[in-house]
Amino acid sequence: MKYDHISLMDSLSRRVFLAGSLSPLALATAQQGPPREERVENLTPGETPTIALNHLGFVPDARKLLVVRIVKEPAPTEFTLRDIGSPPEPFRIVKPLKKVESDFGPCAVGDFSDVTREAMYQITVGQERSVPFFIQGDVWRRTLPKAVGYIRAQRCGCEVPNVHPVCHLDDTRRRDTGEHVDVTGGWHDAGDLRKWMSATMLSGFALLTLARNLGESWDRAGSGLALLLDEFRWGNRYFLKMQDRDGRVWADTAGGVNGDNSDNHWTDNKIGTADDRYINTAKNPTIQAMFTGMQAMAAQAFRSTDAEYAAQLLAASQRCWEANKRGSRSAELAWWARAAAELYRATGNDRWQTEAVALGRRLLELQETRFVGGQKLVRGFWRTGPNQSEPYTDAVHASLPPLVLLELAETFDEHPDAKRWLDAVRLHLSEYVAPMCARSAYGILPFGIFIGSPTPESYRPLAGELTYRYFMPVRKQYWWVGTTSHLLSYAYLLARAARVLKDNAWRDLAYRQMEWVMGANPFGACLMTGEGIRNPYPHSRFVGLIIGGIMNGIGGNVRDEPVLDTENGYDWRTTEYWSPHNAYYISAVSALG
Repeated sequence: MKYDHISLMDSLSRRVFLAGSLSPLALATAQQGPPREERVENLTPGETPTIALNHLGFVPDARKLLVVRIVKEPAPTEFTLRDIGSPPEPFRIVKPLKKVESDFGPCAVGDFSDVTREAMYQITVGQERSVPFFIQGDVWRRTLPKAVGYIRAQRCGCEVPNVHPVCHLDDTRRRDTGEHVDVTGGWHDAGDLRKWMSATMLSGFALLTLARNLGESWDRAGSGLALLLDEFRWGNRYFLKMQDRDGRVWADTAGGVNGDNSDNHWTDNKIGTADDRYINTAKNPTIQAMFTGMQAMAAQAFRSTDAEYAAQLLAASQRCWEANKRGSRSAELAWWARAAAELYRATGNDRWQTEAVALGRRLLELQETRFVGGQKLVRGFWRTGPNQSEPYTDAVHASLPPLVLLELAETFDEHPDAKRWLDAVRLHLSEYVAPMCARSAYGILPFGIFIGSPTPESYRPLAGELTYRYFMPVRKQYWWVGTTSHLLSYAYLLARAARVLKDNAWRDLAYRQMEWVMGANPFGACLMTGEGIRNPYPHSRFVGLIIGGIMNGIGGNVRDEPVLDTENGYDWRTTEYWSPHNAYYISAVSALG
């Protein structure tokens, strides 16, 4: 197997954990948790580890797996797990490795789920040592301040200490008329300076989800609920400014003229000069539904502390609903159904239950419940839309249809349709997600399945007429990215499903999607800056390193082999920060509790 760009940074000499790039929140919290640095001298030097292991660690009652790439025979048959944090008589145990043939080549898999004692550990396979990791109850939750700190570091329209000075006070002018419209504020959405509504609204959803799920307990440093709501309010100033007089919302700021990169730049902060950026006044249907749902969700969060603001948000939500038609594609139906559910939560008005149920039924119609394409292996996936044969895939909102049905079932748990929604989710998880995750030793869900293979060398055969890829198809167009959001959105779905369906198997599968992002991948690379040991150098053209930022992640070449630029940050497709990753990570961790 060929791995492109596989050279990894030496963990001892080329760290990206740099305090100079911390946001204020992340700077205050970056050193929380048990010490890690002094243990690193035990790490086996070398560029490409064969041991793939989540760098953070594991909660005590979770399934705990490691994957070892077999690069030569004979394959290793055992591994040693030792406690490196409790001398002089540390815990030590030898366990077997099982050789498996799976996607990404031959591997050996080890299971140490029976080890539950909280401590710092390290694994040895032959002469190679893994990264140090913890078994600890808060191993995931303790990362939340950094993940939230990333959102704060992306503020636009103000100074962010240690990140950037005051910026973009001249945002922006209309593409169509040239007139100035004040849309200052909000968040930059990636390692650049643009403000895409479709991406940055996910940061708003994540903050509200974290507040809803964990409340005051989200941050052990005591930042509390107020910090989350304050940060949401900052971003929401921009979202509200993007609502046109007709109730609909515009698409983006600084996306460029004709979609190019022309106004992705710093400005002089003076209105009317040549460097003023453009606003895209297009009114994307999905963005309308996202905005409607987010404002209704926010109205609930602020109802007890700022009733006037909550009323403003609810009014904005309802104006947007009334100004738009509901679409017919899976993504549109799902977002509108979620919006109706949030409006019901905010108002208690039965109208919104009726709307949500109707949209949920339409979304159910797009689930493929039959075995199609001459196979009997997978079913339960969604179609893109009515009269469209292509299975639903999305680089960002991969799990959206079943996630929304799960939300409808939680919101309207006494409605007769609730059982149908839950059955649809069960079908999707058991007969699509589970069998597809089982195809690799890493337990990750492929990017999608396809009917046929337009370019046979690019698609893996599944069964019958169906093919699949782990990574986005590499087509002639410019845009493709790693699959971090795809995996983390499914982690969020699986975490919620575990709770609602009362099945920890889905929780453990949620962890596996997250573990890939945090180092259990063929590169041994942790994709969150400031966590783990081996971090790729990020593609962040304008602000540099941001602690808590999560990268686009591992993508695939034309042969669907993993690609990751670990060395120089040139490849924005794999190593650029992007807000959707943080959003789904925060949501998944909050759902896991």
